[in-house]
Amino acid sequence: MINVLLSLIILSLCGWIVYLLLIVQNHRKLPDISRCSLKPPVSHPPLLSIIIPTRNEGKRIKSCILSLKQQTYSPFEVIIVDDSSDNTLTVIKVCIKDDPRFRVVKQKPLPPDWVGKPFALQQGSSLAKGSYLLFIDADTTYKPTLVEKAVVHLLSNDIDLLTLIPHHQCISPWEKIIQPIPLGILPALCPLSKVNDPSSKHAVAFGPFILIKRKVFTEIGGYETIKNRIADDAEFAQLVKHAGYRLEVAHAQSLMSIRMYEHFSDIWEGWSKNIFLGLVQKRGITSKAVQLTMLIGGVTVLALLLLLPFLTVVGTLLGALLSSTISLLLPLAMLTWILSSCALFLSQRLYGIGTPVYAPLSVFLGGLITLGMFINSGAKTLSGAGVQWKGRRYAPTTTRTKRPSTLQHIPKN
Repeated sequence: MINVLLSLIILSLCGWIVYLLLIVQNHRKLPDISRCSLKPPVSHPPLLSIIIPTRNEGKRIKSCILSLKQQTYSPFEVIIVDDSSDNTLTVIKVCIKDDPRFRVVKQKPLPPDWVGKPFALQQGSSLAKGSYLLFIDADTTYKPTLVEKAVVHLLSNDIDLLTLIPHHQCISPWEKIIQPIPLGILPALCPLSKVNDPSSKHAVAFGPFILIKRKVFTEIGGYETIKNRIADDAEFAQLVKHAGYRLEVAHAQSLMSIRMYEHFSDIWEGWSKNIFLGLVQKRGITSKAVQLTMLIGGVTVLALLLLLPFLTVVGTLLGALLSSTISLLLPLAMLTWILSSCALFLSQRLYGIGTPVYAPLSVFLGGLITLGMFINSGAKTLSGAGVQWKGRRYAPTTTRTKRPSTLQHIPKN
């Protein structure tokens, strides 16, 4: 038994070393929008259409709208597609006042084969007049130069889709403890530096900021192609990359921030909706046997990395108190737990996730809750019960709408 635990701890230690190397490598290779010039490469900047889907965002939309009104970029229009049952629309109208750049439309009835957010974004894009589209989330706040820097960077480097990494605000205790785990896993699951490599198949985008050329959006079929996908941002990026267009991820933590969830129930429901379903959808996995294997494998890896080191430290300490002997497991498990805490701390600092000082607590307690969310999401997916988000339930599906055969693009060299 001791030998088995020793082997597992060594495996966990190696896993954290690999994680540490990955997050550092990915961070260094990504550009930072805050360092970009504000000098436009064209004399007449193009019209930018900013599209915001809102559904019961009464507590969050104000900061987003006010920050957009202060943007230095011009010209732009903002199309807000609202489907709220709270006071969101009232808050929007108060914030907009008589600003002609803003337009609010009622979201059309949701078709049975669509997910809410992609449907709202598609509706907004059909009303847009700009040659460039910017899709953002209602819970995001921007510094005045953010949009201008992003557009200049995209135009200067001939990028087809630019997505930015925000600073993640974590205010409540649950946010500080839980959020760093799923958010910190993302840079390791999808090597961000490879996303910017045209020769790599890796693709990812972040919902708080997706800037894309209008002609590219039209070519890939817009959100119609991924209308039933839960992780729409990642799926959208995959469409762009696989069509041969240039995709880039950049740091913008000093210029934009987002608070994804406020309460424990929000965190649980939010991550449960896509932490497993989004994974199988992106990979097109329809086999229940394969999905079950992925669930078991994911649970094993999470437990090995996040729970085993701390539990082993506690267990060996108790054993040492009772037997007055210290096993080799104790220093090795302690080293692994310390390394995991340091790695998570560094990940939070590099990628702007919450409050890094909570890292030692996040590794175990946040890891335990993340494991629960992963199991919950997997169980709902495998059972066919579907996932729930903002009052809507979505049945699991891995079917992707086919792109129109008349829309073809020759990949760039």
